[in-house]
Amino acid sequence: MTAAATRMGVEQVPLWQRDDAHPAPAALVGAAERLAFGREEGDLYPGMRAPVPEGYADWLMRTAADLLGGAPAVLRASFAVASDDPARLAPIQRIPHFDDCSDAIVAAIHYLCAAPHGGTSFYRHRTTGFERITADRLPLWRQALSRDGQAHGLPPKAYHDGDSPTFLRIGQAAIAFNRLILYPANCLHAGDVAGSWQAAAASPRLTVTSLLRLDRPA
Repeated sequence: MTAAATRMGVEQVPLWQRDDAHPAPAALVGAAERLAFGREEGDLYPGMRAPVPEGYADWLMRTAADLLGGAPAVLRASFAVASDDPARLAPIQRIPHFDDCSDAIVAAIHYLCAAPHGGTSFYRHRTTGFERITADRLPLWRQALSRDGQAHGLPPKAYHDGDSPTFLRIGQAAIAFNRLILYPANCLHAGDVAGSWQAAAASPRLTVTSLLRLDRPA
């Protein structure tokens, strides 16, 4: 049995959501509190990561199968805390991004925090109309980003937050403790962290971010 997805934008980007997703979310938070977070080489995530406990990937695989159908395989999963000062972000970190070009890869975010932290927003690139960056669109996407820079300059030194001269928000997944969301990894998205990154030391925006491979296009 699969769950109905919310559809966003012109390209009908699917978004799946399950609330009260994990049977022991407090235990996950406790496990994260005992870990040393660090940075992964080449990772553009604006913060720190740590490995998830044994058994989490199996739970995620079963839950994703229930939501999406088929037999998804977990490619990677890690605790993540978004905490970088936006003034130090690279330009590519200040705009919506995608995680993988493949139609068969799905991204998952498991929120282990709540407001005042924000959720996740999804976007359309205004000039191309792209909401998903597939392999055949990738060269056009890179050219479009270059033209954006020429027309508008570099993006502001801030986390992307809502509509801008180059992007239009097409949907949003609000944050809630123990909420799991899944969406195609090639869709344009950005974490809604502009108003809460400074609170990370006292109340971190703790999530688990994962990638899964499906046996069909998402």
